[in-house]
Amino acid sequence: MEAGKRNITDIFNRMRVLQIPYFQRAYVWEEENWERLLNDLQAVARSRSPYFLGSIILKQRPTWADGSAGDVRTVIDGQQRLTTLLLFFKVLYAARDQDEMFKATFFNFAHQLMLDHNRLDKPIFEAILNNALTTDLLTDYARNNVLGAYQYFVSKTDSLKSIDPLVLLGNVYFVGIDLGADEDEQQIFNTINSLGVSLSTAELLKNDLFNRQNASVYEATWLPAFESSEGDRLYWTAEITAGREHRENIDLFMQSYLLMVVNSPDDVRVDALYASYKQYLAGTTDRGQFIQDLTKCAGIYKENIDPAIQDRQVAKQDWLDRLTVIVFGLSTTTVVPYVLYLLHTSQPEERAAIFPLLEGYLVRRVICRETSKNYNRLFGAWIKNGIKTAAAFKAALTEESNTVNRYPDDATVRTSVKTSTLTNKQALVVLWLLELSIRNDKKHSTALSGLSHYSLEHLMPKKWRNHWDTLPPLQASERDHALLKLGNLSLLASGLNTSISDAAWDIKKHGSGKHKGLLEYANGLETLSEDLKLSKWDENTIAQRAERLTLQILSTWPSPI
Repeated sequence: MEAGKRNITDIFNRMRVLQIPYFQRAYVWEEENWERLLNDLQAVARSRSPYFLGSIILKQRPTWADGSAGDVRTVIDGQQRLTTLLLFFKVLYAARDQDEMFKATFFNFAHQLMLDHNRLDKPIFEAILNNALTTDLLTDYARNNVLGAYQYFVSKTDSLKSIDPLVLLGNVYFVGIDLGADEDEQQIFNTINSLGVSLSTAELLKNDLFNRQNASVYEATWLPAFESSEGDRLYWTAEITAGREHRENIDLFMQSYLLMVVNSPDDVRVDALYASYKQYLAGTTDRGQFIQDLTKCAGIYKENIDPAIQDRQVAKQDWLDRLTVIVFGLSTTTVVPYVLYLLHTSQPEERAAIFPLLEGYLVRRVICRETSKNYNRLFGAWIKNGIKTAAAFKAALTEESNTVNRYPDDATVRTSVKTSTLTNKQALVVLWLLELSIRNDKKHSTALSGLSHYSLEHLMPKKWRNHWDTLPPLQASERDHALLKLGNLSLLASGLNTSISDAAWDIKKHGSGKHKGLLEYANGLETLSEDLKLSKWDENTIAQRAERLTLQILSTWPSPI
């Protein structure tokens, strides 16, 4: 890597071509960005003072795109600024009747425009800079930001005439970083980027796999898998939570696919996923087959795994959707590679048997507050060992019975329901799945709503001292402990008003004035229906409800071992 101070003519060296990756996302700067740059450049022209325009990262390529010799650099970071600068200088030189000077500055010795743009912006960008705009192009690209930037600067022509281009060429600087062909551009980018914004693994991988010569392969594989519509874009860019991290859905898929095909989870670094892909691809002789398999799995993933699952109804027997609720409701994304593996390799009847067992494994461990820290390694081992039948799955659970990954037995579940304190989200997911499982669809006129439509309510409120009976200190402490347990928690279709939520039991049930109570908001919930018949709610009734919930839990998720 070489880094240093570079002016515009250093970057646009007439011996080279700068290539924006062909499949890079489109130019996105808008008027706010154009105006700020224009104001800054006008200030430089007046003051003749040095002005730094950020960093530019270029990566060496060994040959020209057409195979001939030459200095070709891929633009890793700087697409927006370089594009805008060329459009600005195009208008500036035109305003001063110096079109030939523009060509002498931004066209190389082979009379090529030195910035070779991506496929989305290339036609309009080159038409503008080659004075080849047509009515058809103006119509086709009317909403394109490259054309918008050009038209913005044209509208400022009068204010540009006094600017000397040579002053800008001599005083606008970048921190230029030149990478060798084998260097990791993602690591460099993330290190210098003060905002900590990571490049998309999918974008980097796409630009590594495809170029101007194999665009037809891209159009037959990657495009229909990831970019065929606006719906695709929204699906793949949906934000998900994975542990403490927030990232896009496509990153979860990319991680899941790689974990599915590598020999060991240790070969996949989540914080350097693109580097892990490069390492994997270094040992792959048939990139065409890799592209086919990756995009095929993307189709399977997109068809079956919905990050918005919490917002919609789920059928009682749709075990994959139920699993997906756990994945995104509890951020248990480490199970996704194994689910994708089963969808990709196992028979439908085997998946239909495994998914309920896998749900039971995850739910029981949540109830018993078992750790999920080892899931990545566990599910990776199941993939490596080919665990894709129900019989093999049960055997794998049996093998883990005396380890940190054990399947909690019935006695442990019974104890945990009485003693464990779950997080609100954990309790909500467990109760929602339980409600879905025990619900008699023939009895109810409407289906259970999606998880996001429910909140969690403490039947005995945390502020019970305000309106409930007074207790001696020891009993009061016991009550404080009991009210946090599963037996005191319920789903509610809508949150109670605070005055009702903290009120005495009778008011909490029936409501008061314009504020409705549990009988309204918990109507039809099987997990609470028996309790709403009670005239009193205390530690004893909490314990009784815990016993009933325990029986329902053990019936819904019976032990297979």
